[in-house]
Amino acid sequence: MLKALPKRLNSTLAMQMYQVMRTGSAVLTGVVLAKSTLSTAEIGQWEMLLYVGTTLTFFWVNGLLQSVAGMYAQAPETRRPAVLYNSFVVFCMIALLVFLLLVSGQPGILPLLTGIREIPHLEWYALFLLFNLPSYPLEYVYLLRQKPNAIVWWGAFSFGFYLLALGVPVLCGYGLETGIIAIAGLALVRFLWTLREISGFRWYSPDWPLIQQYISFALPLVLSSVVSNLMLLLDNWLVNWYYQDPAVFAVYRYGAREFPLVPALLFALGASLVPVIAENQALGLAELKRRTTGMMHVLFPMTAMAMLTSDWWFPMVFNQNFRESAFLFNIYLLTLCSRVLLPSAIMLSKGDTGAVFRITLLELAVKLILGLTFINFFGLPGLAFSVVLSFWVEKAGLIWLLEKKHRISTTDWVDWRWYLGYSAGLVALFVYSFIW
Repeated sequence: MLKALPKRLNSTLAMQMYQVMRTGSAVLTGVVLAKSTLSTAEIGQWEMLLYVGTTLTFFWVNGLLQSVAGMYAQAPETRRPAVLYNSFVVFCMIALLVFLLLVSGQPGILPLLTGIREIPHLEWYALFLLFNLPSYPLEYVYLLRQKPNAIVWWGAFSFGFYLLALGVPVLCGYGLETGIIAIAGLALVRFLWTLREISGFRWYSPDWPLIQQYISFALPLVLSSVVSNLMLLLDNWLVNWYYQDPAVFAVYRYGAREFPLVPALLFALGASLVPVIAENQALGLAELKRRTTGMMHVLFPMTAMAMLTSDWWFPMVFNQNFRESAFLFNIYLLTLCSRVLLPSAIMLSKGDTGAVFRITLLELAVKLILGLTFINFFGLPGLAFSVVLSFWVEKAGLIWLLEKKHRISTTDWVDWRWYLGYSAGLVALFVYSFIW
């Protein structure tokens, strides 16, 4: 079966395919739940479980995952297996902590995160997190071992069966709880497979000095991820706090999403070009300019088509209860204008992570002010617009630093003619869709 994959498949393409499968499974899960017999309030319960899980995991997962590659590259050849194994141990320890926090601290943690005191099926979802989180490093293990085919098949298995495990019980009328139990079972299988790939089912003694080094290495990235994701989690909290209605929360969650391919493809592109820019700046910037322009030719037309037709297909793909979500979705599509610019890749190639972190703090402050103000005056659409504007704070800040501190002109890595043309066209199309 592995021969069915392209012979020229490389690690960058494999990671892009993996991210697309991850995003696709999340989108299709939402479609399946909306088409099922679950009520909007029950779908809101599922979205709240996802929100709680994301709040407690996403910030440290990203930071620790990015650090696996850095630690692995710096370690001597003989120590690299230990780096991979002990990163897995760290994920296991934090997953256990998250599980205990959700199960034993439910009366205190839920009101803090959601404004409500109880979410049905939380214990089963906590069990899912316990087994699922330690399997996250495996795609990086395959990446570092130069196994792109394994990355793709691991993604196909993980996200394909996730969709089936959650969707089939719900569509067959067995309820949301049965679906969550099924994905918890799938998470156990993923955990055992990860343990097999990393250690051959053997549990070695943790290397505590190496674990301490790994955590210290990852801490700045974790803090940056905390700040970045607080902006998205803040919106969910504001909706819960302001409306106190699971149905409204579901409407916002279904609409407050970017075009599914955008974050996955651009993240993979930026990450793959960091070492190229670091090794040869002129060549790397030219490659960044060429490839981002190519992405514009794909992503802007697709986004424009989605924006033009969202009022038609959104209620059809989901259901009539989510018609209002289409307008929120159109607002979020405008984030492509800032997303397609990748100054952070250049900053990371310079090792200037401190500046990235400070700009992210500024972005969070702007997001907080705009979010609190706009939701009071404009409701859910205002909250969505606060996201679009705060994204620009990060991009503008990083571009300014590149120009002033690192003497890197934006014209070296952005094709302004295509960029301004596409961005102006998308904004004009949004205005047209809003008026008509």
